[in-house]
Amino acid sequence: MHSFVAGTRNEWSKLAARKKMLFSLLLLVLLPVASAVLLSQLQSGIGIAAVSSADFPVLMLSIYTNFVIPLFTFMAAADLFAGEIQDRTLKLTLLRPVSRFVVFGSKIAALGLYSLVSLVIGCAVSVLSGLLLNSRGDWGTGLLQALEAYSVAFIPMFTLVVLAVLLTQLFRSASGALMVSVFVYAGLKLFGVFYPQYAAYSPTYYTDWHQLWLNGAVPASKILNATTYLTASCILCFTAAFAMFDRREI
Repeated sequence: MHSFVAGTRNEWSKLAARKKMLFSLLLLVLLPVASAVLLSQLQSGIGIAAVSSADFPVLMLSIYTNFVIPLFTFMAAADLFAGEIQDRTLKLTLLRPVSRFVVFGSKIAALGLYSLVSLVIGCAVSVLSGLLLNSRGDWGTGLLQALEAYSVAFIPMFTLVVLAVLLTQLFRSASGALMVSVFVYAGLKLFGVFYPQYAAYSPTYYTDWHQLWLNGAVPASKILNATTYLTASCILCFTAAFAMFDRREI
């Protein structure tokens, strides 16, 4: 357990030292602030409340989970796996007295932590930015909805983490892994648009699944089925990715 915690801390320090990861966190801060300012100006200009302060954090969450967090998650996964193979630094990591499973698990834990930190920062800044909107609403209820939505959003984001790790096992360069990950994600999204009857079988379909939790009309059985599917997807992708990682020649 000590080696796993130490490995996760080490992988997290690698992510924190990368400028692109710092840029992603900066984007998470600037995006809601800029959006709130623009919406505030729009609402004061036309005299109509387009978005209420209470609904603003959930609106920003859809942007985070569909675009911002997946993109930078793919970047981080490509750097921690294919990028380290390309730079020949992964071989040095495996020379330490730790198993490949611990190294693999530490990298996934660091990526999951990145998604969690992104959601926490996004939630805090979006809630504060919502105060810039000149609209009234049940702020107490809106805050509780925002906390619930951002909390449950971690599950589909972590599923994307494991899926990204699986895809990176096919490449030995970070650029190739990132490009294919983005294309696969976009392709699955488009597949769900053109074939909505099969969309529920794709992990990318659930990037907006926080809406299920906020919609009281959705039966609990549907939420349970979605949770079960995402959990099964994580287990299958994790198992397949580790099997490929364990057999790789570094």
